[in-house]
Amino acid sequence: MYRREVFSDLLAYLDQPEILLLVGARQVGKTTLMKMLLTHLRQRGEPEQALHYLDLEDMALLHLLEGGQHELTGWLAAHGADLSRKVYVFIDEIQYLSNPSNLLKLLADSQPNLKLIVSGSSTLEIRRKFTDSLAGRKLVFEIYPLSFAEFLVFRGEDRLAQAVRDNGVRALAADADPMALPARFLAADCFRYYQEFLVWGGYPRIALEPDEQRKAAYLAELYNAYVRKDIKDLARIDNVSGFNNLIAALAHQAGGLANISELSNVTRLARDTVEHYLFLLENTFIIKGTLPFSRNPRKEISKMRKYYFLDNGLRNMAIRSLAALDSRSDAGELAENAVFTELTKRSPLLEEIGFWRTQTKTEVDFILQGEGHLRPVEVKFRPLSKPKIPGGIRSFMQDYPAAQDPLVLTRDHFGAADGVKFLPCWLA
Repeated sequence: MYRREVFSDLLAYLDQPEILLLVGARQVGKTTLMKMLLTHLRQRGEPEQALHYLDLEDMALLHLLEGGQHELTGWLAAHGADLSRKVYVFIDEIQYLSNPSNLLKLLADSQPNLKLIVSGSSTLEIRRKFTDSLAGRKLVFEIYPLSFAEFLVFRGEDRLAQAVRDNGVRALAADADPMALPARFLAADCFRYYQEFLVWGGYPRIALEPDEQRKAAYLAELYNAYVRKDIKDLARIDNVSGFNNLIAALAHQAGGLANISELSNVTRLARDTVEHYLFLLENTFIIKGTLPFSRNPRKEISKMRKYYFLDNGLRNMAIRSLAALDSRSDAGELAENAVFTELTKRSPLLEEIGFWRTQTKTEVDFILQGEGHLRPVEVKFRPLSKPKIPGGIRSFMQDYPAAQDPLVLTRDHFGAADGVKFLPCWLA
């Protein structure tokens, strides 16, 4: 099992009283993380009687927990747990319970020695079934597909992964010279893997599979399971064909302005149905919307969203295209989508990721806005012989002179010009 970057964050709260709630798409690695936490507890000497893992896809265990807290505590005692001491209980797929919020609240309030680590595959069900009664009692961790650095680790390239982490955008000091970054000397190897990452995405099973035919089969299985189980069953959608058409339409225009009326016409779905389906897609970890940054609504777009896929592989499966990057006409769109997912995975808690577009269509792909900083980021996925500052970056810096560290992410270029840094997309 490969260590994920979020694992250290989970360890930091493993002995705190709050319930740890891991949420994310199916097969993204939540169960593996829980089992790695179990292994960690064993290695530090916790007795086996204090460690319990329950998978609620097992109907017998689901029925047990539906019986309430006393059924569970009785089961734990029968399996050797001493509830007067620390006991760790891992509950996988918590959303299958009819009232998980009530059960977890009662356990948290009545069993101070019980540490609960639970997972769920649908924020739709989590939001529907979890109430405010757990406020202050839980910490939520969103688990995403692999970052590019994690992808390199899964491929056995620890040295490249470390270079990406050490030299990446988040680690880059404001006064750093891109031409002096050690990662520049590993660019060819990093880009070779990045091309694969842009096409196949970051689901762990896909990253570990060397055979492209099996990779395609696994991606198709993942996509079909999502539509069949997560959507048709959990969201009770009858018009699966229309839902699929919307996913395909979004995939073809990932990163473009989402015009609800146009999507309604293309998919032949009612406008309110399109809006409902977009809500479902966001809450089942397939897409994520981003809002425009605007402080001048008369000059700038202030309402229309853009949508990106949280995994490039699923995006490509939606349009049925897994061709190699060098033969594709949508390489730029794939790079922009991947940059968004990387920025999202590494975004500080209070940072917002938006975009900027004027009424005259001048735009910047991403605006990173947080406490005390405002940063424009533009993706130009093409070879550059020398730095050329995009018009959108220039315009944004003129309109917002307080913005700092403007960045252009390219196919392969390291450099700087007039205070603008240029780095390859794989360092996002």
